[in-house]
Amino acid sequence: MNEATGAPRSDDELLDSVARLWEKIDPPPEDLADGVLARLAAQDLEYELLTLVESDEALAGVRSATMLRAPDETGTWSLEYLGPGFRVQLRISRRGRQARLDGWVSPPQPMTVMLSSVLRKGSVLEAQVSDSGRFEFPVAPAGACRMTFVTETGGRPQATPPFWI
Repeated sequence: MNEATGAPRSDDELLDSVARLWEKIDPPPEDLADGVLARLAAQDLEYELLTLVESDEALAGVRSATMLRAPDETGTWSLEYLGPGFRVQLRISRRGRQARLDGWVSPPQPMTVMLSSVLRKGSVLEAQVSDSGRFEFPVAPAGACRMTFVTETGGRPQATPPFWI
């Protein structure tokens, strides 16, 4: 109860009271935020994330009702990603239960492309980018997938956020 008005306290007032109590009895270390940021900056991440720059509505964003396609749905969808020094265009084609993924790297450069299923760990397909920048996966897995690009010069791999096939 609010002592001044006699009305019940709001959730925000209760949460503020709890926060003040914890700050009083167990305050966070003064360098906590700086320490966390330094640790994240120093951490060797597994890959660098590519940026989605264009997509068909059916594949954009996160999982939604529009992205859950029937196993026998037929159609073609496209995605475009931007990475440091290259751009990737993807075309996903489905006919019944069969899916195909064609891609183009611009400007063309030698790299290995891996298509992995997010839900089925260990399910990885591999292709090489041709001299013209093209690569393909004639039989692509259905469901949530991610692509990883590894250049011949080394460096940290570049990966797409998960997308649906």
